[in-house]
Amino acid sequence: MDISDNKAIKLIQNLLKQKGYFDIADKLEGADLKYSFDGICDTITFKVNPKYIFDLNNCDENILGEIIEILNLISFSNINRVDYIDFKINEKSFLESFEDVLYFFVDESGDMDFSEKGSKYYMFSFLVKKRPFKLHEAISSYRYSLLERNLNPLNNRLDIEKFHACEDNKYIREHLFNLISKFEDNDIQIYSYILEKPKVIPEKIKEKSNFYAENLSYAIIKLLEKLKISKNFIVITDNLPVQKNKQTQIKAIKNGVNTYITNNNLNIRYDIFHHCSASSVNLQLIDYINWAIQRKYEKNDIFFYEKIKKYILDEEIVTKERIIKYY
Repeated sequence: MDISDNKAIKLIQNLLKQKGYFDIADKLEGADLKYSFDGICDTITFKVNPKYIFDLNNCDENILGEIIEILNLISFSNINRVDYIDFKINEKSFLESFEDVLYFFVDESGDMDFSEKGSKYYMFSFLVKKRPFKLHEAISSYRYSLLERNLNPLNNRLDIEKFHACEDNKYIREHLFNLISKFEDNDIQIYSYILEKPKVIPEKIKEKSNFYAENLSYAIIKLLEKLKISKNFIVITDNLPVQKNKQTQIKAIKNGVNTYITNNNLNIRYDIFHHCSASSVNLQLIDYINWAIQRKYEKNDIFFYEKIKKYILDEEIVTKERIIKYY
């Protein structure tokens, strides 16, 4: 194989993923490989995206050793053995890669029963990420490993189309939260907008759709303000079964976003998509995360919350200062 062949970097990435180095493999996406010999050492230089140069240059020695081992397993033309690797900036990378599009994934919890029989809280939670989406392959791989268990006739059959916190068994749930806890602190951010339902003014809930729309709009504004958003972004929500509900949601999100853009005199673009959660690992992640936050408030259960709290930008109880409870 020629060192300049695009397939070379793909092969290296795949081998790194087999060893569990998903993050390093992602950071090598689109890298060019250059070979040099200084009379002593055979060196391969990875010319990488500028935003990853510091992370890669500060790699653990063990990881560098693993990469060298992988390189020596590949039969490159005119290269007998690789002794050393280094990382340089790929001049061909676009500078705008520093300005990645942000993604917001939305989930909600609680019900519209404003009585003692209903949930205590209603909340919207947002997962904030940018590409490349870390750990996706590890999470997808786990789902496929669960499907493969079905080939053993001694195992109970599991048909896992997607991960869903309130439906998954305790073993799956614990494994997923352990995977989620492996994100680096700056890979994801979480914002939760929380209402104490007994403190909601009764007039506000006469029209449930208006209550929903107003609070979703306000939650979006609060999120954008906290992040001080000034670049393009995409909002993705789970598919809603009723078209009318979908239109209400779209209008609410647009109202919130447009208010923020107008108030801050910004020239940015955004889009909103409704996707089936089975098609999106990120929608499954925010479902899990929001479930953990909801358990903290509804049941005073912080076991899984402890695994995700390091990513939380804010849990904002917007009714906290209200004194009167209406039921």
